[in-house]
Amino acid sequence: MLRGFLLISFCSLLFAGKILAQGNSVLWRISGNNLTHPSYLYGTMHSSDPRVFHFADSVWASFETCDAFAMEVVIDESVQSSLLTNIFMSGNTTIRSLLTMAQYDSLQRFAIRNASINISDFDRMKPLYVAMMLEMLAGGDSFVNSPDPFLDQFLAIAAGNQRKEVKGLETAGEQMAVFDAMTYTDQAQLLMKTVRDYSSDTLEYERMVQYYLSNDLTQMMEFENDMGIPDSLYETLITQRNIRMARRIDTMIELSSTFIAVGAGHLGGPGGLVNLLREKKYTVVPVLPSYNNYLRDGWYRFTSRRQGFTADFPDIPSITQDTTANGRKIQTYTSFLKSANGKTDSFSVVCIHGTFDRILLNQYLPVTKENFRLSEETLTFTCDEKNGNKSQGKILKGKNITYILENRYRKKPEYGDRFFQSFAILAE
Repeated sequence: MLRGFLLISFCSLLFAGKILAQGNSVLWRISGNNLTHPSYLYGTMHSSDPRVFHFADSVWASFETCDAFAMEVVIDESVQSSLLTNIFMSGNTTIRSLLTMAQYDSLQRFAIRNASINISDFDRMKPLYVAMMLEMLAGGDSFVNSPDPFLDQFLAIAAGNQRKEVKGLETAGEQMAVFDAMTYTDQAQLLMKTVRDYSSDTLEYERMVQYYLSNDLTQMMEFENDMGIPDSLYETLITQRNIRMARRIDTMIELSSTFIAVGAGHLGGPGGLVNLLREKKYTVVPVLPSYNNYLRDGWYRFTSRRQGFTADFPDIPSITQDTTANGRKIQTYTSFLKSANGKTDSFSVVCIHGTFDRILLNQYLPVTKENFRLSEETLTFTCDEKNGNKSQGKILKGKNITYILENRYRKKPEYGDRFFQSFAILAE
């Protein structure tokens, strides 16, 4: 049910207007207008389809430099509460009462055949919600069926792991207002239009995904631009929300650098976020995508400008931040290389702000030398763990950061060779 609520945002992509001649990318840099640090606007697909997680090199680099993260609605308990309050029709109105018997029978057959649900179980829900839910379920979209987070949720989780402040551009109640943009009768007719126009052919969805993977926002929007929806719904779903979100983005980015993730359909057109922010005197330019960090043998070259290093990882590293008892913040980058039997060998680099000491070493690495001090620029170590894993690593002193590189493994220590050899401290 919670995932169904998020279909509202998905429709923002489907009903978007043309982006015109303002640039073509799903990632935009916001600067100027007295900002001390740039922020970024990123168009998403609200899906857990693994393909939409194939980020251009610039996405993670931009994400890491920001101190805060914003999405359309922060997913918490208040969202589910608002959903349960707002998706049901008032009084005794039901979908059955809004349709003819023939229409209702047709809807029931469609729901059973294409979505494996009985429409009578949803008879008191607002027809617009049911239309969105049916369209996604019938298409087998992973956004509805997958236990994995959809793209926006994934970014919010990553932001939380990095101790970024996570903000919402809207409240759940504001998003739910879309269900009141049309009368129940008009919603019921839109529900039947969804059934009549639906095709089990997945080619259109595949085309949209391919446009997204190509960062081709212009083609995505032109592809969907001919979908006609009532003016009242468009006004609530797109126009009013864009104005509200642009106003709140304006406030957020003045306070801190923010990575903003919204449905890609909110970006383009005269009333899109890119143009609205430009009207507020910001410089908003597309960040052209490249995929040079995806290496041919499957490894990923990650560069952290904020932490001052570059290194090759077996996959895009996850990033977490921890604060030690003595107040030091430790940023950790970890990725995994799967072996033939499905087990994983861990590669990680830990970046520590401030002066290195033995307490931190013992907390994050299985090294037990008494009175250990880092007296050289580079120190190597190996150690055995009780669980059978082994660790090999290096400790490098930068100007302001001490780096701990660790390869944790069971059988193949050579996996770490490339990781260690590729690591370099960027020029300060």
